[in-house]
Amino acid sequence: MAELQVTLEIMLPLLLMLLLGWLLRQTGLMKGETASALNKLIFRLFLPVLLFNNIRSMDTSSTPGPGFAAYLFLGVLCIWLLARLLVPRFVRDPRKQGVMVQGIFRTNFAILGIPLMEAMFGQSGMAAVTLALPVVIPLNNVLAVVALASCSGKKPSVKKLLQDIFTNPLIVASVLGGLLLLLHVKLPTVLEKVCSQIGSIASPLSLLVLGASLRWQGVKDNRRELCWTVLLKQAVIPFIMLGLAVLLGFRNEELGVMVILFGAPCAVSSYPMAEAMGGDGPLAASQVVLTTIFSMGTLFALIYLGKLLCVL
Repeated sequence: MAELQVTLEIMLPLLLMLLLGWLLRQTGLMKGETASALNKLIFRLFLPVLLFNNIRSMDTSSTPGPGFAAYLFLGVLCIWLLARLLVPRFVRDPRKQGVMVQGIFRTNFAILGIPLMEAMFGQSGMAAVTLALPVVIPLNNVLAVVALASCSGKKPSVKKLLQDIFTNPLIVASVLGGLLLLLHVKLPTVLEKVCSQIGSIASPLSLLVLGASLRWQGVKDNRRELCWTVLLKQAVIPFIMLGLAVLLGFRNEELGVMVILFGAPCAVSSYPMAEAMGGDGPLAASQVVLTTIFSMGTLFALIYLGKLLCVL
């Protein structure tokens, strides 16, 4: 019962924040345009500042080993490759293929990672997820662009890929935070206080906006594709990747990051990205909705099992 209580204490605040965001949209207090604008602000300001703060103040004496980063990188890459091989066998429409590949491998790790890891492990959890973000974010962006471009018949531009990587606010924030950490540079007290206050907004606002951004558009018309995406993303992939991680000896914060990375729902940003690149927009929106709903059960089960088996 103790493990169940701990799991509920971790997951219920997350679920309630998502529900509150959805209610804000239903009552008109947060319209679609507002949620979209806030989502951009979160990714361009609040999350980068939070990431910058976490990295520059990180305790380097207790950081995860190189095997941790390697497993994250290879895990995401292998899931992407398998999705690229399997999806065309079941789906013929190129516009749906790219969207499905993105929906299967790309997760909402940037938004859910920090609040969930903080709830599970406190500051040490935030340090672990901070180290994972610079590995996961550029890889996700590159693979998503390649999947959507190639499946829509367009050749991906190497120049555009590099531009997307080096101008990504989260990557820029990671680099700047890392430089301050390596050089042992301290911010002036006033600036440090401002950065801390801005960063503290990121997690709660991200959850509210995620809840307000959920759309049911396209669920009925894409039932077959959505069944495959949800089954693979929220059932098959998490339990295989995390079972393998446990066998390889990953525990505690490292395993917690993997629970979120492989068990989290499809990234909210995958919807506007799919539409911008000519993918099936309604399918992309439906993937975000259904994987978010099913991930509540997946994440609950994974965290509960981890606590029960004493590996989290």
